[in-house]
Amino acid sequence: MKQVRAAFVKQGGGVELRRLTRPDLEDSSIIVSMKASGICGTDLEKLTGLGITSTILGHEVSGVVTESASASFDEGDRVIPHHHVSCNECDHCLSGAHTMCQRYKNSNFSPGGFADEFLVPAYNVTRGGVYRISDGLSFEEATFAEPLGCCIRGLLHAGAFSLESRDMPLKLRNTLVVGAGPIGLLHMELLRSQHPEITISAVDMIPARLDFAEKKERANVIDASKVENGAFSEKSKKITGGAGYDLVVVATGSEKAFGESVKCVRKSGRLLLFGVPHKGATHLLDLASLLLDELTITSSYATSEMELQRAIELLENRKIDVGKFVTARYPLEKIEEAMSAARSENQVKVLITG
Repeated sequence: MKQVRAAFVKQGGGVELRRLTRPDLEDSSIIVSMKASGICGTDLEKLTGLGITSTILGHEVSGVVTESASASFDEGDRVIPHHHVSCNECDHCLSGAHTMCQRYKNSNFSPGGFADEFLVPAYNVTRGGVYRISDGLSFEEATFAEPLGCCIRGLLHAGAFSLESRDMPLKLRNTLVVGAGPIGLLHMELLRSQHPEITISAVDMIPARLDFAEKKERANVIDASKVENGAFSEKSKKITGGAGYDLVVVATGSEKAFGESVKCVRKSGRLLLFGVPHKGATHLLDLASLLLDELTITSSYATSEMELQRAIELLENRKIDVGKFVTARYPLEKIEEAMSAARSENQVKVLITG
């Protein structure tokens, strides 16, 4: 029986690499050799044991098919597999809420994307959850397809993105992105691609991230650590002349940041809650202001095959530049060091490479 190495959450928190028997190939499934896998904020959250998402590690992954029991894929195919795939049959799927599908949340790789090789189940393969990619797209770039798809879905919910690149639902003059980590930066890239003349502002508390957003994304930056009690709303709104922003993207799970972000939305503007708060996180809203100012608050979770396909097209066609985000690479045997680096303040995106 073939052995593989895979990363798991330690008892009590943290990460460890284990050897185990590689899962057996089943009818219509494939085995993928991991070539690159991005560390997501949700991977770091899993190590804390807070239980917001499942404990399986690694999902921003690309690789090569090493064994196939699928008529659609051959050994040697370069692929991006998607860990969560909807059924396309339930009421949620039929209404367009694919990421709310119960089977979506229960599908995943085995043992996970941080592994030498992993099984992509027949369920994922037969429902369109595996994408063949060209030789022109590097494995590192391909790892951004899943987070990029998530951002596309969020901006679709906010009316700030069009899959057809026409008939834009919302004409944006300015936007504020709260949280300038990898996800916040991807939002900036997407917004700039759809709204070339948009003015982008970014809020964070980490100087390295703000410096990156300013230099690479042409963003006005606000250091929340340098305003009293982290109350960045007043300073942020000054950039708009005090009126507030057409769209505010909250790319952090901080309750304090959410409260300040609401204050930054202009009248009849929109707020997208994208960062994942802790379970039980709450915030009091002034409902009268919400009504009288016609504020729209929406949220978004994960990505479906529709947005993921669009993300891959953007990457393949060089419409989005993601290579600049990769600031560190680690082999699988150094997964603990990689996770520590991903938590540090001097990294943007950390990858595990096979």
